[in-house]
Amino acid sequence: MPWLDVLGNDIHYTDSGKGQPVVLLHGHASAAACWEPIIAELEQDFRVLAYDTYDHGWSSNSPRQGPLVDRAAELEHFISSLGLQDPVIVGQSMGGMTALRWAVRHPGDAATLVVCGMGWPLVVPPPGQPGQPEKFEVFSSLDAGERIWLGVGNSFTERWIAENPLDHARYIRVRSTATAIEAARHPRSLEQSQGEFLSADPQDVDWFQQGLLSISSPLVVMIGDGERPRIRRGAEHVAATVPDARLLVVGDAGHNAYFQRQDILVEAIRTTVASTRGR
Repeated sequence: MPWLDVLGNDIHYTDSGKGQPVVLLHGHASAAACWEPIIAELEQDFRVLAYDTYDHGWSSNSPRQGPLVDRAAELEHFISSLGLQDPVIVGQSMGGMTALRWAVRHPGDAATLVVCGMGWPLVVPPPGQPGQPEKFEVFSSLDAGERIWLGVGNSFTERWIAENPLDHARYIRVRSTATAIEAARHPRSLEQSQGEFLSADPQDVDWFQQGLLSISSPLVVMIGDGERPRIRRGAEHVAATVPDARLLVVGDAGHNAYFQRQDILVEAIRTTVASTRGR
């Protein structure tokens, strides 16, 4: 069970398989363990790493007060500490935010980028488009009744839950660690930890927009056809902005399309990596 000090946080991660590194970034209130069935597929062809970002999984909690580590900086440190070269970066939801923010700082350093269930912007309309900024919700995932299991809301479709009750129950259990529950009981500000990504300041918006245009790593943006409207708009904007990016819309899937259709995600990773080798 490997651990790593990442910018003062005790970070738990998994490391299996051999070959080109693939780094998997989980979403808000989730955990590296949620990638396990996908890891089992990918480790046949790649070295696969997944870590619990701070306040999640088995990693340490951040201080309840004070500034939080930038999750993009956390990813930078994780990659450099393990000496990962030409990594494939795959992020789900909050992990997708981290992948995009990292890519803006490292436009060509990833062999492939796969962003699932996320896009940009979330709080302001894309530059040049009319509309009012949307309020970004800071929320707790604690179940209102039991106060112990971290709920998933409408991240899965009702049909999938009905057809996969055991997988759904396991998904909730593996992410409901003591660290995650403590963070949910005492929520930290998402604006603090992801402020530069969510900033509505026009200069920040322009900077990130130009940053997206600079990304040269191949990018696949994957969303379910039942994705939340504000995320779908952001995903479509990212796919239309990053040069040669591809938007992959998965039928009969929600925010967790990456888990509902693991086969499509794994195939997208394998195909995109294979098509870019030797570029």
